[in-house]
Amino acid sequence: MHRERSTFTADGAVIEGFLDRVSDPSNSIRTQVLQCNTMYELKTNREYTMKQLALAAAVAVASVGAVHAQSLLSHEAVDFATASPSGTWYPVAATLSEMTNEAFEGQPISVVPAGGGVSNPLSVGTGQAGFGISYAPFLKLAQEGGNDMYAEGFPKLRAIAGMTWNALHIITADDIDFPAALAAGDPLVIGTGATGSTEQFTMDEVLKAYDTTREGVTEAGGRVELLNTSGRSDGWSNRQFDVVNFFISMPASAVTSLMTTRSDSRILDIEENVAQQMIDDWGMGPITIPAGTYPNQDEDALTVGMPYVAFTTADMDEEIVYQMAKAAAEGQERLANTQSTFASWDPSKMMDGLGIELHEGAKRYYRERGWIE
Repeated sequence: MHRERSTFTADGAVIEGFLDRVSDPSNSIRTQVLQCNTMYELKTNREYTMKQLALAAAVAVASVGAVHAQSLLSHEAVDFATASPSGTWYPVAATLSEMTNEAFEGQPISVVPAGGGVSNPLSVGTGQAGFGISYAPFLKLAQEGGNDMYAEGFPKLRAIAGMTWNALHIITADDIDFPAALAAGDPLVIGTGATGSTEQFTMDEVLKAYDTTREGVTEAGGRVELLNTSGRSDGWSNRQFDVVNFFISMPASAVTSLMTTRSDSRILDIEENVAQQMIDDWGMGPITIPAGTYPNQDEDALTVGMPYVAFTTADMDEEIVYQMAKAAAEGQERLANTQSTFASWDPSKMMDGLGIELHEGAKRYYRERGWIE
């Protein structure tokens, strides 16, 4: 009896439709299924049934999936130290970790709440976490050691990428003249960040610029409470504070909420000499919060800010750092969906103003892009 090699006809057309719906960028599945036609001599639509063809397709899909799994990288589990889950760093780090984990088996990077910009270099430097977020001045001080903030130095700290800018927001009640109240020694109740946070650090620096301290506020009959983002927000809404501060990207939904909740809220326009002192001492930059950025804000407000930095140590595997730098640079849209300020962020500048040396894995990616030599 004459036999002929057959392409897929009636039932085969259904298989072709199935193949068209399969995500198969390299045509691996289609190739393997169609090769079945050369491996068997077919009686047209008799000896090779639809069920057999579907089975062949399923086997091909499974084999390509196995090849994909084998192509994933491996890495031991590692923590990414951020800050309060109610702030901006935690969700940004979660998105960055999610994108990086896509290149690895088992999603090795886990995001964890942590103390924030001041304490994260300590956490990473001592090996409690593998990755962290902080700011250039703190990273430089932590790397050097021998200073008031970091007695022990961590010379192996390395930068991965500079992210978006955060700005100091000081919110006061409209009947409070913050500088005058400090100068007069009036009792003030201030809500700032938890121990080790950038909010706590910047509030301490503002108080220093006005020739006082947290202890000085207490001696004047007031107090300074150290709280996470939600604690400060709740306290402000409940009228427990005269002043609160945040170090956060703008426009910040947390600040918008506070300004809406209390109609007597206003953004403090920092005096130029105070801003300049923080610029000179810590390498911050001047920032203007434009009028109308927040409710009840009729005028521009001067403040200071700086970009936050994803970092690790020189001991971290080069490949996972490379993948993180790549994820940040090529995942701008996903980052912008998490934090809107990434929409105007320029990835080609993410190696600028980091305070410490780049990790070799990050350098490799930036060289590939032609961003560094």
